[in-house]
Amino acid sequence: MRIKISTIAVLGIGLFFLSSCATKYQPVSGSFWTGHTGYSEVPLDSTTWQVTFAGNDNTTDDVVNRYALYRCAEITVQQGLDYFVVLDNNDVAAVKSTVNHNKTQQTQIEHTVDPQTGRVIPVAVTTTNGSSTTTTTASHTVTKTIRLFTGTRPNDDPNAYNAKSMVTLMAPSINR
Repeated sequence: MRIKISTIAVLGIGLFFLSSCATKYQPVSGSFWTGHTGYSEVPLDSTTWQVTFAGNDNTTDDVVNRYALYRCAEITVQQGLDYFVVLDNNDVAAVKSTVNHNKTQQTQIEHTVDPQTGRVIPVAVTTTNGSSTTTTTASHTVTKTIRLFTGTRPNDDPNAYNAKSMVTLMAPSINR
């Protein structure tokens, strides 16, 4: 079976666009293709950080939250510490609607002949406006304020996470 080069090129371009729809785990970027998606962080002091992950309209809330937690774990390990506690969790879902108006306007005039004068006169004027379409996109951003600690993670705190364990267990599920 012979496949034409153009068929392979079309398939390759299609796969590129499909793969670019999913938000990848990467530092925040502002490219034309990906929008402003990815992670960013700000150290507030030596053990307190603010970590943000922004997804696009194809990224589920679960993925955005997992990627933010994964970044928290990475920072903790990079700082040489063992676990972190989420102090504050801020989820923001944004919905953006864009209305596009078709500015085309069409006017139609119907005429008839006046039987008394023989002149053509307008009898009806119909004007139709263009249509409008609304496009809605949603995005989801999570910001977590965390504090980093050394030692054993306390079992009685549901907001405490073992960073090394998380990095090891979550790494295979992270889309880079």
